Amino acid sequence: MKLALGFFFLVSSYLCLAQSFRFKNTNPCIFYNYEAEKLCVIDDSSQMLLISLESKKVERRSIHLDKQVSFNELLTEYVPLSEKGSPIYFVDGGGGYVLQLRNDSIVRIDNSFHHRNQYGGAFFLHKGEPYIFGGYGLFSVKNFITHFDPKLKEWYLENESKKVDPALTSAYYKEMDNLHALVNINGLFKKLNFKNYWRYNLTNKSWFFEGQINYFDSINISPSCVFKNILIFKPFFLEIDFKNNCIVRYKQKPFNSLLNLYKFRGKYIMLKHQNILDVESSLMIIYDETAFKREFFIAKNTLLVKEKNSFYVKFIALIAVFLLGIIFVIFRILRKRKKLAPIYTMSDSSIELLNLWVLKRHGVLELSDLNDLVNPEHLSIETMKKRREALLKTFVFDMVNMFGLAPNHIYTETLNPMDKRMKILTLHPKIIEIVLKKGN
Repeated sequence: MKLALGFFFLVSSYLCLAQSFRFKNTNPCIFYNYEAEKLCVIDDSSQMLLISLESKKVERRSIHLDKQVSFNELLTEYVPLSEKGSPIYFVDGGGGYVLQLRNDSIVRIDNSFHHRNQYGGAFFLHKGEPYIFGGYGLFSVKNFITHFDPKLKEWYLENESKKVDPALTSAYYKEMDNLHALVNINGLFKKLNFKNYWRYNLTNKSWFFEGQINYFDSINISPSCVFKNILIFKPFFLEIDFKNNCIVRYKQKPFNSLLNLYKFRGKYIMLKHQNILDVESSLMIIYDETAFKREFFIAKNTLLVKEKNSFYVKFIALIAVFLLGIIFVIFRILRKRKKLAPIYTMSDSSIELLNLWVLKRHGVLELSDLNDLVNPEHLSIETMKKRREALLKTFVFDMVNMFGLAPNHIYTETLNPMDKRMKILTLHPKIIEIVLKKGN
């Protein structure tokens, strides 16, 4: 009884700093609804809480879960994903099933299956669609990115690069078109060391190695929980601020009580463990940033000391200069070859037609004007038509090689406004201009 009273006294001290909420589950589903501008908590199979981060007012809404997924599975096996302008998804922790919040229902929207292949991966949204980087499954750590297409309702391989390290339990942050990730370099059963800093550009679909982090070399324990850019250790927890290139260390009060930490709209949401009379539950506390840092802040360190990576910068610069030199040499060789290239020679029939078209008809002639060129023997009409087609085909071929125009741009064909039975052929003005300048 004394222990319980002591616990309530301890909880009351938090209420002086922030608003708290108690839940019966130690792992309630917590996410932010950007459309409603409220924090959402699912702690009961029949309802969802919507909490205003400003006023702390609570709204209760009924919720209906897809029958293919149990409530316990939703809490333990699914990762909620939300961002501004995007639907709210709940993604299978190993990849596969995808649920979506639609009004008061959580429904399954995929045509996939339980992949069981990317546990512990980096889950994020890009342009309203779920992605997973890395993870563990089928006896191996992955280094690829998978992408769910809501229209096709299937998962696809987005990127598979031998360049980036296989990643399990990465600290990560997605900003605009870039995914930032601190990748653990140790094996599955060793102390986690988030040594390598990688950045993936979702537009170019390319990985970039930013450098190595030395901060974790001196930490001899592994985190009990990694949630996006938050790493929770028993005596303290870390916030990896990729945007400002720093690591912020905070203290745990009480020791080893923190279950998870979220940050939405400048507010810190702490989920703490509760045990009252041997009944497990959780306590959620909402802090504004000033109060949170005043209460828990220990120290701030630089994430990536870029000066120490000058060797990589110089090495990349040297490679760039070398490649530019090669490109310049290739350009000079190709330019010389172009100068030495043989002059293209037109056929006699094309030369005769070009003279007629430009010098005598000023770029415009009727189809019947070709008759004298193709039918001196006064053969049948069908034979004459075939010869005209062959002449024009040869002419187009020669003009393409001479002037570099597309075949359908050499001349245009229209009906004679005075006599619809007759066709007028108009030569491309560029050809006329060049021929007149050269004097043919």
